[in-house]
Parts: sequence; C-alpha cells; structure tokens
Amino acid sequence: MADDNSKPPLTCFKYRSGETALRCLVDGTLYFAKPGELNDLLETKFDHAEPEAFSQIYLDTISDVNQKRGGPRLSPGYPCSPDFVTVNSEENARFRHSCDNIGIFSAARRPNDQAMWAYYAENCKGFCFELEWSDSMLNEHQLMPVDVTYSASARTHNRAEDWRTLFLDLAEKNPDATLQDLYELSLEESFRRRMGILSTARVTSIKHTDWAHEREIRLLSGKAGARPLLRSVLKRVHFMRTDGDKWGPIMQLLHSDYPQVEVVQWTFHHGAITTSAKKMIFKSIPIVG
Repeated sequence: MADDNSKPPLTCFKYRSGETALRCLVDGTLYFAKPGELNDLLETKFDHAEPEAFSQIYLDTISDVNQKRGGPRLSPGYPCSPDFVTVNSEENARFRHSCDNIGIFSAARRPNDQAMWAYYAENCKGFCFELEWSDSMLNEHQLMPVDVTYSASARTHNRAEDWRTLFLDLAEKNPDATLQDLYELSLEESFRRRMGILSTARVTSIKHTDWAHEREIRLLSGKAGARPLLRSVLKRVHFMRTDGDKWGPIMQLLHSDYPQVEVVQWTFHHGAITTSAKKMIFKSIPIVG
C-alpha cells in the first residue's frame, strides 16, 4: 500500500494515570492489549454464523456475479466446493485464535472529556497523550485504525460478508475471469489475508452500548504487547491538576527527553461546561552557588 502523507495525520488521545504515563514516557512505548486484558467483559465475543448462513451469502454472491456477466441466476442447489467448505472451517478456527491474540490500542477522540479524565486519568491527576499518526507510520508498523461501533444485539459474525465484499471487487477487477478462475483466486493467500484483516476489523470494532459514551477509536496490531512508538507520535501532553505525585517527574522528563512535545493544561468551567487550554513552556534556570 502506497503512503499518502498529503492527508492530515490521524490524531487520537490516550488518557493515562500518572504512574502509567511516566512508565510510557521512560520506556518510549505504547501498549497494545490483548482483548482479554481490556475492561469490557464482552470484548471480541461473538459466535460464528451457521454454515448454511455462510453458504447462502456465498451462493448469492456467485449468482450476482454470473448475472452481471449476462448469465442466468444459479439455482439454490449450486454446490459449494468441498475444498471451500474445508478451507472455511479451518479459517474460522484460525480467525478465532487471531482475534483472541490481536493487539488493541484504545484511544479517545478529544482531550477534554470529563468522564475520561475521571475514570482513566486518576480523577484528573493523570495525563492525556495527544498522538499523531501519519499514513507512512501506520503502514510501516502495519497498524489499522478502526472506529468503534456500539450495539446491544447478540454478535453473530459471518465471515462470508467480508468474503462477498472482496469477491465482488475481485470480479470487477478481473472481468474476463471465469467463475472457476475467480474461485481459485479467492483461495490465494493474498485474498485470504485481506479477508482476515477485514473480518478482524469488524469483530474488534464492536462494543456494547454501555460504552458508547467513550466514542472510542482503535489501532489494531497483529501482535499484542508494548511497542516503541511513543517518541515518534507524541505531539502534546495534556494535564489538569498539578498535585499528582508523578506530575513533577513527568514535567522534568518531558523537558529533558521530549523537548519537541508541547504541554497543555486544561481548565473546566461550570455553567455552560466550557473548557479552555493553555500551552506551557518550561525553562531550565541555572542555580549560582
């Protein structure tokens, strides 16, 4: 995928307690958590669709492609290849394992959310990192940004929906290919990888409506764990209170190790519930003995 750094970078915000913020700054890392490490009990919980539901979308898609090419609509009895059924079952198992081990970096959309400051930033004693991700940065580290959607419905995931999206695109890009040719192309590693990415993005971007107030944005990584990315993407550090025990050490560290990073203090005002921010500049003052 070609980089497009002409478009604005993706900006997101990470609320942290003082202790966690200090550790991240010292290590220069951002942590991509496994689903089981996050605070949502229903994180990436879903059931696979029944084989019949998968087959129905598969058959309808084949028929749609055939009709668009001037052929008849295929009968409901049009058989799924046994190889395809086997591959699909194996992919379901691999997909489940992949979803359980994917790395998720959860972030917010703005730095002035009262609830986020209270819950994730130590009752406003913590910090909020403002992170900027260029297109080249996302591609280099194979990170996929996704917007979280919220639903109270039971989650039944049909990978055939993603297969359909990619198969229709495949047919459009290969107008002279037969159905058999397209089927064989759909079994290639590149197609299956794209399908896995698309399906993973869907599964990992759904949360229960109880969390809708967070309006979360996520970055997905193929593996979980700490990654040394912070120094490359940290643009600003936001804070509110100065009475946290990590405020002083963090300010000193930002001044010495992150001189390019801006520091912003927020104030919440009552009445209309407005907010204001001011940039802060720290200078070293020599002490003459």
